[in-house]
Formats: sequence, structure tokens, C-alpha cells
Amino acid sequence: MNRWLRVGTVWLALATALLPRLSLRAEDEAVPTDRLLPREVSVYVSVPDVDELKARFAKTAFGTLTQDSAFASFKGEITKALEGVSSAIEKELGVSLKELLEIPSGEFAFAVLTPQGKKPAVVMFLDFGDNEKTVDALMEKAEKALEENAESDDEEIDGTKITTWTFKNGADKPNQLVYFVKNTMLVASSDLDTAKGVLARWDGKHSDTFADNDNYNLILEKCSTDDEDGLFVWYVNPMGLIQAAVTQVAAQNPQAALAMGFLDPLGITALKAIGGSADMATENFDGITKTFMVIEQPTKGLMNVFQFPAIEQKPPKWVSTNTSAWFSLNWDIAGAYTAIESVVDMFSGPGTVAARIDQIAQQEGGPKVHLKKDVIDVVSGRIQVVMEPGKKKDDEPAQDRVVVALGLKDAKKFQATLTKLTKMAGFPGQTREFKGATIIEFELPDFSGSLEPKMAGLAIGQEQLMFSNDVTVIEAMLRGDTDGDALVDSAAYKSIVEHLPAKASIVSYSRNDSQVKTLWDMAKGGQAGAFLPQIDFSKLPEFDTVKKYLTPNGGYSVPDKKGVLFVSFGTKKK
Repeated sequence: MNRWLRVGTVWLALATALLPRLSLRAEDEAVPTDRLLPREVSVYVSVPDVDELKARFAKTAFGTLTQDSAFASFKGEITKALEGVSSAIEKELGVSLKELLEIPSGEFAFAVLTPQGKKPAVVMFLDFGDNEKTVDALMEKAEKALEENAESDDEEIDGTKITTWTFKNGADKPNQLVYFVKNTMLVASSDLDTAKGVLARWDGKHSDTFADNDNYNLILEKCSTDDEDGLFVWYVNPMGLIQAAVTQVAAQNPQAALAMGFLDPLGITALKAIGGSADMATENFDGITKTFMVIEQPTKGLMNVFQFPAIEQKPPKWVSTNTSAWFSLNWDIAGAYTAIESVVDMFSGPGTVAARIDQIAQQEGGPKVHLKKDVIDVVSGRIQVVMEPGKKKDDEPAQDRVVVALGLKDAKKFQATLTKLTKMAGFPGQTREFKGATIIEFELPDFSGSLEPKMAGLAIGQEQLMFSNDVTVIEAMLRGDTDGDALVDSAAYKSIVEHLPAKASIVSYSRNDSQVKTLWDMAKGGQAGAFLPQIDFSKLPEFDTVKKYLTPNGGYSVPDKKGVLFVSFGTKKK
């Protein structure tokens, strides 16, 4: 058997099969895993109900798509391929792929604990439900695999047996695997004290639990969905991880501890936690994810580089309904410059950055451009990115056309700056006049295989600095033309507007049909067969079968008194 499968056998078996021969489901509802953990959690990932996740996925657009009769032939190909995989797994583990995948039933969770002054510990929770027969078969395999490289020791606490496997290749601090089973929950940990701590909290009434962590609860509150906490929940304490890593390194090199002293002046310690949720097939969304960053206010140092004030944002009229993706953000660029300047000056002395910028601006032979006065003070901070499907030419693959637009406070002043740059010796582009504007044109490397060079363009128009990998797009924008009606007036965009706040730092819109069609045609045409030769991708249905299931996606970000919220969602088909 291949080495990877041998290793996989051990870990799959450990994760799902090291269970007692007799186990009964508790009559009472299981205590959530966040109540079984202490406060010192730096990473936490949970699927509260695996069965519900599976059921909800089947109701999503993709889940419904796979049930379409047009997919019957291709599903037959998948089934045949999986039969081969299942046979290999059954030969090695004694259970089929289907039986293996059915083992997770209730909650599945994973956590990293970083107790002060101690080695970080990892703990995993797996509710196996009623799959005792399957785990019995896996248990025998797991025990035999572990016996080759580890020694076991059993300890009983309040009627629950805890097994500790110590690996023989360990040195002063040998690696361990600790596990126990209570009711229908398998708990595996890298540390005996952690396992005992979980048992001590089993009734859910302990006074010190992760569920009482203020930052974790704030994230749950900000990231609640139509169905409260969502089908998937996660949490990270960055500073906890950094502190734990530094502590481990400092044990060998005490000077490493000095690194912690730089984090606060840089403002990084203000980032207290990051976390979020994901949900599917809710009342309002096909899918939705939310992420919240807990940031202590007021911010300082490098954290002030990332300030995005909320404003009213919508696609301008030059963005056409043919657009496959539109992204807009409002960045406080002046504030970011000031933040970087203050951090550099903090280490190099007051006025260092300003003096250096002045020096560069007056440098002989240079363009005489002042970064602060001629660039930073002139841009507005509004940045937009637009993607449109490229037009197919003969047998060449279509290449997406991309436009990046940077808002300007003073277009004339910035044009003067551009003119200075274009007059520099060795400037790679060429300039030409078009509709009263100056287009800077230059060649881009072409990766599509075409012998014809791709001409990119840069110009100022409509109070924006516009760049595109296709100069014809710049020309169309300067003429005021679009390849269709305005995106802002389309039904597709309006379907996401109802879920957007009035003001936001970031707003995004996308429709996946053009990207999916490209991949679909490649797969159906045989290119995917090079990676999965056992599957006949020509049996995929025509793309129109898929297209009718695709709906627009949206997203936004808004600042909060306690941090910042990011939301991404897929609309439901009406």
C-alpha cells in the first residue's frame, strides 16, 4: 500500500474510530464544544451540526444543480471513479468510503489552546452519532497502527477512561496523543491536562469557558446570520498565537522575547481577534459568510494604514451590464501616508520621511515629482476595479478585460505629474491624444499564446486615473461608450442592492457565468482529463444547464465602533 495511504489510515482511524465498544447517545442535548474549552483558546473552528450542514448544502444552487437530470450521465462517471477509491479504502480500513463519510454526525470542532507559560495544545471533538459498527471496524486498524510507534497508558476519571499514547521517538518532551470518549463524542488532544480540562467542563456549568470569552461573543453577535450562529463558526486570536510562538522561541533564544516590545508601538496589539461564520440555503441567501475583526479603539501605528471610511458607493454609468465583477473601496490614503510616516519617524527620528521625500523631489535628472504634494494629496482614495469578459478572436482564448480607476481630487494637477513622468528618458510607453485626453499606451506581456501584442492604456478621464489591460476599453470610456446598459440599472445589480448598507467602505458585485463557462468549456473539451483520466468530462451537460442556476454575488465592508465587518453573499434564485 502506498505510504500516503498508510499514514492516512492512522489519522483517519484516530479521528473516527478510537471509541469504546459500547457507547450510547446521551438523552440530553450535547453541550456545545465552546463550553468544554477554557478561555485560553487562540484558534477555534466548529461545525455545530454536520448532518444539518449536509442537508442544507443539498438545498443550495450547486446542490440543486447536481440533482438536475442533465447531470445523470456525468454523475455516472463520478460514481464509477469513486467506486475505485472506495474499494482501495475498504481494502485498507475495512469500511467503504460512504460509511467513512457518514461517521461525523453532530458537532465537529478543532481548537488550539495557548495557556500562559505552557506549551500550546491541540484538541479535536467529533460526534460520531449512531455509527458504532463503522467505528468498531476502524478501531482495530487504529490500535494496530499506533502500537508500532507508541506506548499506551490508561487512566480513569469519574468513570471515563482516558488513553494516552506516547510516541517512542520522543525526547525530553515526547509527543503524545490523548483521547477519550464520552457519550457519542470522541475527544482527542495533544496534552493530558487539556483532556482533563474538557472532562471537568462536561456538564457545561464551569465558570471558566471559552464560551464566556468577550471577543468570541462579540464576533458571534456581529456575524449572526438568518439562522443565528451559522453552519460554520471560526475564531482566531492573533496575539495569542504570536505570544505562544515567541515564548517557545525565547526558551531557546531569550532575545526573541524583545520582539513583543515592538508590537504595541506599531499598533498591532490593537487587533484582538478575528472570526466569523458561514451559512447556506438561508431564508435570504444561497450562501453567506461574515467576518469580524475586533480592533481596540483608537488605533495607532500601522493599523491606521488600513482606514476605509464608509461612503455611498455604486457603479458609475461607464460600468456596463456586461461586467462580470465590480469592486469599489474608499481608502483614506492621506491617513495611510501619515501612519507610515509616523512609524518610520518613530524609529529614524522626526522629519525623516518628509526630508527624504523633499530630497527625491528635487533630485537632478529626476521628474521633479513630490510624492506627498503631487500624488498623495491629489488622489481621493476611491478605487474601483472592473472586469469584463474578453471578446473571443478566432481560435484565441478570450482574455478578461480589466479596468482600474483611481479617483482624483485635482485631475489637471495629476495630468501634469503624468506628463513629467512620460518625458523621462527610457519611459516605456508612448503618448497620443484622444478625445481631448492623453492616452499613455504600452505593450503588455501576452500569456494567451497570441502572436499579436496586447496594448494596455492609461489615461485621465471623468476625474479618475484609469488603467486597462486593453486600450480599447480606455478609448470607449473616454468616448462615454459602454458595451451595453449601465450595470447600476440592471436587474442583476439590483438583486444585491437590497442587501447592501446605505454607506460602506467596500462594495463588490460579481456574476460567475463568464468565468465558469471558460472552465466548463475547458473541462468538457478534454483538458480536465489530463488530471483525472478516469472521468470522461465530455459527458458534462451543456453550459446552459449550469447557467440557469448561477445568481449574482455581492459583498461589503463597514466600520464598527469595535472593529470592522466583512460580508459576502450569494443571492437566491427568484
